[in-house]
Amino acid sequence: MEIQSPEIEFPNSQPTITPNATVSFDAIIGGQNEACEISFEALKDHFGASSDKHHDLLAAFIGGKTRIHEIARQKWPDVVDRCLLVTSVFYT
Repeated sequence: MEIQSPEIEFPNSQPTITPNATVSFDAIIGGQNEACEISFEALKDHFGASSDKHHDLLAAFIGGKTRIHEIARQKWPDVVDRCLLVTSVFYT
């Protein structure tokens, strides 16, 4: 029997910068609000963030948001602790 992944939606909420220089963004997964993050390294390596300054991180996130959401959808079924951190390794 095939296990179905929960439906994942990304509300149009503002991403935030965490103290760890990740960008946190909201997801609604199976009807539950969940937090997802993407690392500075992933934003730098794949979306052109030139520094870990807030404006560079947000610009890279906004520019790559569609692809970042695609990766989050693909990786969510592997999440164990209910927090998805998208890292550069996900893009290899």
